Amino acid sequence: MSWDAYSRLQLSWPYVISIDPAGPGELFYFGAAHTFDPADPQIARIEEAWREFRPDIAFTEGGFPPFEASRDQAVSKHGESGLLRYLAARDNVPTTTLDPTRADEVAALRSRFSREQIKLFFLLRAVSQFVQRNGPDRAGAEVERILPIYAAAPGLSGSPRSLSELEAAYEDLFPAGGRYVDVQPAWFDPARSGTLLNEIARASSDYRDRFVVERLASHVREGRRVFAVMGGSHVVMQEPALRDRLR
Repeated sequence: MSWDAYSRLQLSWPYVISIDPAGPGELFYFGAAHTFDPADPQIARIEEAWREFRPDIAFTEGGFPPFEASRDQAVSKHGESGLLRYLAARDNVPTTTLDPTRADEVAALRSRFSREQIKLFFLLRAVSQFVQRNGPDRAGAEVERILPIYAAAPGLSGSPRSLSELEAAYEDLFPAGGRYVDVQPAWFDPARSGTLLNEIARASSDYRDRFVVERLASHVREGRRVFAVMGGSHVVMQEPALRDRLR
């Protein structure tokens, strides 16, 4: 789906699709509004769908969160992906990730953006997510924690290499934007425009959507009962291509 078409839709979350092609495979795809609240009704809906669908493989967004001892811990620490990992471990269902490697994503983005711009995007997005959940007070410590993680990714070893370099890069990009902890969540919305971060977010989302469509479709065509959870906008964008490939 194009972003113009997406922007004209009136959507509500969750956005759930089920595709049952002629072969033995089937896809249940839950498009979530990301949550870390165990009492969120979406969590109960995912659990109910899991029981009814009886998957033989599960796909999570955001890598491989660790397995937690309880359902509430899994959701509180890792959101819907944590829940899916908890359910899969409980029921002995294999899990894998919907995401491409960071190195592959960086390589795809390099056709349009510099290494510094891409690294700044990843770091500021992580800061935005951290501040939304925890407030700004410990954001500096979080940056120090994640800097080595991003520096280890192929293509991201350059600047910004420190908190001071991140602050300087942010001030150059947003001279009227306050401090780096004031970075706005809307600047990472691929459906919006106006900042460099929105442009990178759109390119990243497009690349990830193409990757996910092929990954899910290939497993369904192999006859797997695939259960996947991802951010709702991705599911909406991917649905036409998935239905076309699994028709």
